[in-house]
Amino acid sequence: MPEKPVPENDPLVQKSMASWYVVAMVVLTASLFWALWDEAFGQRPWKAYQREWKDRYSTFLKAARSTSAQSEKDVEGNSDYQKLKQDYEQANQQTAPRTKEINDELRILSAKILAVQNVFTDRRAYVNALTYDVETTTSASSKQSKLKDLEKYEQQTAVVQYPDGSKATYTYPQLDETYNDLKTERAKLSAELGELIKPVSDQKAKLDAYVSEHMVNLTPAQIRGLQDKTEALDPAILQINVADANIVDRCESCHTGIREPVKLTAAAMAPKGKQLDEYARAFTSHPEVELLKIK
Repeated sequence: MPEKPVPENDPLVQKSMASWYVVAMVVLTASLFWALWDEAFGQRPWKAYQREWKDRYSTFLKAARSTSAQSEKDVEGNSDYQKLKQDYEQANQQTAPRTKEINDELRILSAKILAVQNVFTDRRAYVNALTYDVETTTSASSKQSKLKDLEKYEQQTAVVQYPDGSKATYTYPQLDETYNDLKTERAKLSAELGELIKPVSDQKAKLDAYVSEHMVNLTPAQIRGLQDKTEALDPAILQINVADANIVDRCESCHTGIREPVKLTAAAMAPKGKQLDEYARAFTSHPEVELLKIK
């Protein structure tokens, strides 16, 4: 069958399609980059809000920290504070020698327990395995044989090397008794330490409570904690799940400062020369709450 003749003006043969391919490639590439941008940023304005929040809030906290330091200094100059501080230091001094002794003894005991435990753990596992075999064996002769093996193993000695370089030899029952005695002694010392430092902790709690009650704002240490948290912030969806009410709240993804423990206003957060509506959404409150206007 003869081939059909090729038309004289066939565009696939007579004309180059390279320019159209280039146009299509450019359009597709542009669409790809637009889609990537839209996916990463265009549909996620909260990322920009949170980055701006991080910068503005860090600046605000630096100023608040200096103000807080002066307020704390004024509180610490009060006679009531000085009396509480004196009571705390006195209680701390009275318990300090015994506290140090107990802590030293606890460190030594913990090291001894670890040394015994390194030997005891493996031997206890093997004894438990032999005991299980004895309990699950149905043959009387086999049970007696395995019981003798268990008794023989328990009488074998093991060497424990303590941190001070001394060594001790124990059978399995002695190893078990030593391990439990050391743990009991550590528990007694820990209980004694808890009772010993309780008055000191109570006095420290009273001192901290007095400062918190009389401070105009947060303490410098608390503000420093907020600074560290803010500097470590990475843009992310902030979500609160209320399972009982079947509610999922993501408001804080944009309204970043809703639950901050310091008083925030739009005037404090917005830079000079900027309008309130540029910063109100991201920085201070829900739209339902009326914000202070910048004067």
